[in-house]
Amino acid sequence: MKFKGKSFIAIVLAPEPPFADWFREIDRITSRSPGFFIDRPIILDVRGSKIPIEDLEDLLEGLSSRSIRVMGIDGVAGTRLKPGMPPSFSGGRLASDVEVPNPSGNADKSGDNGSGEESGKKTQADNKSSKDNSNGAAESDSSETEAPQIAAPASEDNGSSIVITEPVRSGQSILHPDGDVTVIGSVSSGAEIIAGGSIHVYGTLRGRALAGVAGKDSARIFCSRLDAELVSINGLYKVADDFDGKLRNSAAQIRFENESLVFEELN
Repeated sequence: MKFKGKSFIAIVLAPEPPFADWFREIDRITSRSPGFFIDRPIILDVRGSKIPIEDLEDLLEGLSSRSIRVMGIDGVAGTRLKPGMPPSFSGGRLASDVEVPNPSGNADKSGDNGSGEESGKKTQADNKSSKDNSNGAAESDSSETEAPQIAAPASEDNGSSIVITEPVRSGQSILHPDGDVTVIGSVSSGAEIIAGGSIHVYGTLRGRALAGVAGKDSARIFCSRLDAELVSINGLYKVADDFDGKLRNSAAQIRFENESLVFEELN
């Protein structure tokens, strides 16, 4: 019998008291970006907080009521957890800080308060933990787990854009917060492209495409065939169920206009 490991991208949430204010920040982000937590595993990081188990129960209940599902808790011994709580989770390694824009966009565009800055964390691959009540990415793993492969850019122009010359497979994540990302091929379901500028996919766009993450609302998403799970420009999200059915499997572009995402067919 063989046991195999798998790597998954997860969001790390680090709650800070007063928790009512922390939940207001969560609500602000989800009201602006309702698809952000969809189908994402969540790690709750309470290391160093010495949180009473009753308060932890209230946190889990508050997250559950917002359809945010916690897959593990980092910082609480398993012996303290009550039946039905997510399991204890540990083993992450600290890495250098990674700045990621607040999903709610910048204050000038949205009227909300400021942008968030996040710190980085690794568990065998790029993981970003929460800071300033924002959301980061983390990675859960098992003993034989390998980090998700990240397709290497074929060319780079002074950090302003990268070109990926091979398909982006499920589980891969391409992160380029400084400019455009061009994929010469398709993006598979379960893959993710994150760009500070525009995203160009010369193939089928499945998975998730997040453009303009540096607060650039002029960014666009172009693809030869639209079949994405989620798209976002400057923090504004739409999931597949909200797409115009006429554009499904068609060449399309997506742009940001008047605080909404506009989908247009490409001829």
